[in-house]
Amino acid sequence: MLSILEYLYVNARRMALSKYNVVTNTSSIKKQRPDRVNIMMDTLENNGFITLENILSNVKYYKITEKGIEAYEKWVKHFLEFAATANTATRANNSNNEKQL
Repeated sequence: MLSILEYLYVNARRMALSKYNVVTNTSSIKKQRPDRVNIMMDTLENNGFITLENILSNVKYYKITEKGIEAYEKWVKHFLEFAATANTATRANNSNNEKQL
């Protein structure tokens, strides 16, 4: 869910994007089942972090809201940076352990 908010923060501040665009361009979301992505998108929308801008045929287009921008800048960005740093440190540590064996 945080990755979705990050993608919309970076790419959907001026222009709405389809869920397909979000899923295909966010690596951690590609692995999720479509029903789970729908739940995450609905949760973000119901809590006011994203808004449904328009629907063309069966395609929904989403845009990040001011509340979503504030949440991203306040804590989501920092959490994702922390998670990436922790993941990198874990991989480096595992690599060093493998070399010692």
